[in-house]
Amino acid sequence: METKMLFGVGLVFDTPEFGTIVMGANEEFHELFPSTIKERIGNRIIIKKTDGQEQVYKVISSQIHHSIAGKKNIGICLGREISPNEIPVGSIVYCYPSREIDE
Repeated sequence: METKMLFGVGLVFDTPEFGTIVMGANEEFHELFPSTIKERIGNRIIIKKTDGQEQVYKVISSQIHHSIAGKKNIGICLGREISPNEIPVGSIVYCYPSREIDE
């Protein structure tokens, strides 16, 4: 089953309220509705780190923000249990295969 890339991680940060958030952008998504992008993100994602390791993360929430240039930036909240240090900038975020339905 093909796994589709969502975005390259351009920013990782921690918030007291929500925990770790990864952000990035994908040119292919700029014409899509936010609801369509969120559908593609789903409940889980795969992050391929810069060292080649892959890990599955549960998506707590996702946000789509519009930049001043009219581009869409995607933010995915991974929660408080994940340290921002676990995910280096430059990692790649992929959709989790859709056959996985249960939580």
